[in-house]
Amino acid sequence: AQGEYAGLIAIRKYHESRGEGHRNICLIPSSAHGTNPASAQKASMKVDVVDCDKNGNIDMEDLRAKAADVAENLSCIMVTYPSTHGVYEESIREVCDIVHQHGGQVYMDGANM
Repeated sequence: AQGEYAGLIAIRKYHESRGEGHRNICLIPSSAHGTNPASAQKASMKVDVVDCDKNGNIDMEDLRAKAADVAENLSCIMVTYPSTHGVYEESIREVCDIVHQHGGQVYMDGANM
């Protein structure tokens, strides 16, 4: 969890350096490693959970909607890779593109490697 926390603090400092310290929302897929929400909250971020489908993949419609809804305050997404369900997100590039388009960063958690 210390690595997650350090990564999130680095992301927060990145946003602050750009005058965007208000970016405090962390998107976390429901399939993420259990420590992700705790680390985000410890880093003073608000957690918004992104749905996953029955196979554990990120629900891309839900991600698009949530990223758009919180775009002004989007800090990042935390992606456990592979997921807790053992899934390698086939749409990981699209996930990154969506988050980046809304000003957020991507934290990749290798907890299940």
